Amino acid sequence: MKYQRYLNGMALLRLSIIVSYQFGPWQQTSTFCSRGFSGGVQQRPAEYDAAPRRPMAIAGIVLTLATILFLLTVPSASGQSLGSILSKARNAKAPGSGQFKPNENVHPFGASNSTTSLAVREGIVTLSNGKVLSGQVWTTLKTPFRVWLADIQQYRDIDIRLIKTVQVHVLKAEEIRDWRYQQEGSDIKNYSGKTRPRISFAYRFTTLRGKPVTGTLDAPLFVRVGGHTFNLILYKRVEGKLGEKLSSVVYVKSMTLKVTPALVRYAAGLTRKLPLLHWRKLLAGLGAAPSSGARH
Repeated sequence: MKYQRYLNGMALLRLSIIVSYQFGPWQQTSTFCSRGFSGGVQQRPAEYDAAPRRPMAIAGIVLTLATILFLLTVPSASGQSLGSILSKARNAKAPGSGQFKPNENVHPFGASNSTTSLAVREGIVTLSNGKVLSGQVWTTLKTPFRVWLADIQQYRDIDIRLIKTVQVHVLKAEEIRDWRYQQEGSDIKNYSGKTRPRISFAYRFTTLRGKPVTGTLDAPLFVRVGGHTFNLILYKRVEGKLGEKLSSVVYVKSMTLKVTPALVRYAAGLTRKLPLLHWRKLLAGLGAAPSSGARH
């Protein structure tokens, strides 16, 4: 019964708000859309602003206030009135510095015995400024390094679980001039007197399988040292800030990853050759010899 009174009060509140909105003074200067008016918007006729609208608006406002007071005293579905719920509510506190303390020992990709966790490697990353980062190394989850091989015009995907070392070679390092238009709308450029550094890189990957691969790429690289994670990028080409020197640009110079027995087993289990290209060996393993007239 009390809950039904609460629902009736909510319905009455909606009705009072509609009445207040439709007959309120804010509607006297509003515009409306007419079907016969091609422009789409025109002013309301004068009869809409008649004095009889004011009592209806006042009645709607009074009814709204009375309904709100009624709802503050009527229990809701939980058995408590809206006023009692608001009186017992507590202000939310902003999390303090020590309230949410991250666990630095959590593995980035889950349990250490899963196949995915092999993508988090132990290694050493050396930067161009001489700084050495030693700790956990990983890249985007389930995303290999996509290396562009310019000599054959193809991409080669290299899984981080198969990488032993990465050597970074500087293809070109230069300071480019900063040119600016003489004025807006002009096609004349003037040299501002400042330069910015630009460096192009190539990466040589040594993997657990096959020969080294050399190419260019753009990929993120994360290194966790203790409780801090460094967000690095393997750039194809990087440009420094205006006025910065070439020696001030910091980039990844080399990376050496630790090879564990689990990684060796993972690499050994991968398919090296397409079975259809070695069908004779497959037939021999099944106990059937190919006919002498078979074409290959």
